[in-house]
Amino acid sequence: MDYQAIVKTELSKNKISLCSGQCNLEGHKRGFVIWDEPVIHLESKIATRSTLHRFFHELGHAVLQHKALRSFQREAEAERYAFDKFREYGIPLPRKSVALGKRYVARKKRHGNNIIQGKRS
Repeated sequence: MDYQAIVKTELSKNKISLCSGQCNLEGHKRGFVIWDEPVIHLESKIATRSTLHRFFHELGHAVLQHKALRSFQREAEAERYAFDKFREYGIPLPRKSVALGKRYVARKKRHGNNIIQGKRS
């Protein structure tokens, strides 16, 4: 199964839409989820394991709906979700994605919600 087929399967299974940037909101390059719609906003064509990881991470946010958790906890759960999806599909997870995910969660834990605004707590 190719990556685009995986994306279609997961979107359909979870009743989630994908916006590739046509909505004019900022942030599609990194990806984000609007909880109430639910829509994953991600600019990428999802053609590599790295971009598939980004998709699975955002899918984790959409599926888990973990709004009540602290920021770093949400990110840790989304990373775990992505790792589990790679395992489910039998796709090797890129080491670089694992390392970036761990650093991102650690940074969110250190700086809290202010990381988005570029501030440090």
